[in-house]
Amino acid sequence: MDSKQDLVHPKKILISYLESYSIAFQLKEAFELLGINTELFITCQNNHWFYKRVIKPINKFARNLRLVKKGYDFFPNHSLNRLNYLSSSFKKKYETFQPDLVIFIHGVAYANEILTEINVPKIGWWTEPDDDINLLRINAKPFDLYNSFSQKAIDLLNSEGLPANYLCHAFNPKSFYKIDNCIQNIDVVFVGNWSPWREDVIKKVLSVTKNISLYGPGWMTKSNLSYRDLCKIYKGTKIVGAELNRLFNSAKIVLNASRNDGCSGLNMRFFEVPASGSCFLTDWAPELERHFIPEQHISVYSDLDDLGLKIVQLLQNSDLRNDIGTSGFNHVAKSYTYEKLANQLLIQYKELVT
Repeated sequence: MDSKQDLVHPKKILISYLESYSIAFQLKEAFELLGINTELFITCQNNHWFYKRVIKPINKFARNLRLVKKGYDFFPNHSLNRLNYLSSSFKKKYETFQPDLVIFIHGVAYANEILTEINVPKIGWWTEPDDDINLLRINAKPFDLYNSFSQKAIDLLNSEGLPANYLCHAFNPKSFYKIDNCIQNIDVVFVGNWSPWREDVIKKVLSVTKNISLYGPGWMTKSNLSYRDLCKIYKGTKIVGAELNRLFNSAKIVLNASRNDGCSGLNMRFFEVPASGSCFLTDWAPELERHFIPEQHISVYSDLDDLGLKIVQLLQNSDLRNDIGTSGFNHVAKSYTYEKLANQLLIQYKELVT
């Protein structure tokens, strides 16, 4: 690599994210395949024991007794409190690794003062289904460029003079792929946290079929679905990796529902499910048609009544399901891998340094 290339190609990248699985790990692997030394700073692995065993329990105990309001913290300035310790730990990681580019995948905001002092390019990426401008403003302010998978979030940030670009999710072909001769013996699969809208969606599906596999936190404690139905369809709080890919391959329909009806942003399922070759049925999102042709790459329902009709139609027509699954697979395999995502971020880096 000559000196001119060195100016526009980072040799080292530091990525911060909540957890190592999925986005951060896959992106790290993609950068390393491009010859870039990449390290992760995982926030959930950087909580001090004093915070977990003392600070957090005290705050929780006081809130449970209603002695203080939700969100109140008795120790906001303590060096071992979560955000303070995260900030100091990140600073040490940065000073030790000395990256040419810092990427934050948010998540909770932390280390804003430290980020302001860092001279290398800083790129943020918002991937949460929350378009609160107060939260977005705090997260985006320290960065040279901020990305979001939500067009609504981008519009809000741009209206305040904060530079923001659209950046969607991706998938890893080694993690999500077609399994030869896999029998599709589950009518409908849904993987995701409980929410009121998602409960309405599952309730509608139950009116058509009971052959459902449901995964995700909160369903057994928050749902108003009948206990009998839940016990039949609920399979666990979490499924990841090869087991998740096999689950998608085993489904006639993989169902998606936004956490809230009508919220902005395409979650990872939009790319992982078609990559498995399965038929993906989802509610509408503002960004959907910039990536997919409805009823060709994926199937889309407009409301609960339409959902019921689509479930019946797809379950009765295996050729239609297979056509959508094959078309979706070919589409995402061409354009939405983590290698493509890594190259998009490198283009942004080059624009910042040249």
